[in-house]
Amino acid sequence: MDPENEKHITQARESDSQNVYIEDILKKHLNVAVLSTIRNNSMSGQDIAKELFFKHRVYISPSAIYSILYALKDQNLLEIDTVKGDLRTKYYVPTEIGRQIIDIRLREFKEALEYFIICIDK
Repeated sequence: MDPENEKHITQARESDSQNVYIEDILKKHLNVAVLSTIRNNSMSGQDIAKELFFKHRVYISPSAIYSILYALKDQNLLEIDTVKGDLRTKYYVPTEIGRQIIDIRLREFKEALEYFIICIDK
């Protein structure tokens, strides 16, 4: 993780009110958080839950994450991979078209947030 981003995340955790907003935003936009976490990595649902907790200090139920992963797989944005010798753990990998759509969805979400922030500042 980039040290500058890590510093920003640490500062964000210092305020309880900020933590409430971070948790609220993360839970309401869990699909975006999952997409941003998995877009460049092959990960299991458990790995995603751990990563989100590490980054944001918010516990997300793996079942909530898996429901998103299943929906993304049904949309052909993700495919399942397994590791040799461990057929029980499923790793979710973006398909080629999935990577493109994930990037589009993340960009659109970011633009919407930027618009909202501009409106707040006015």
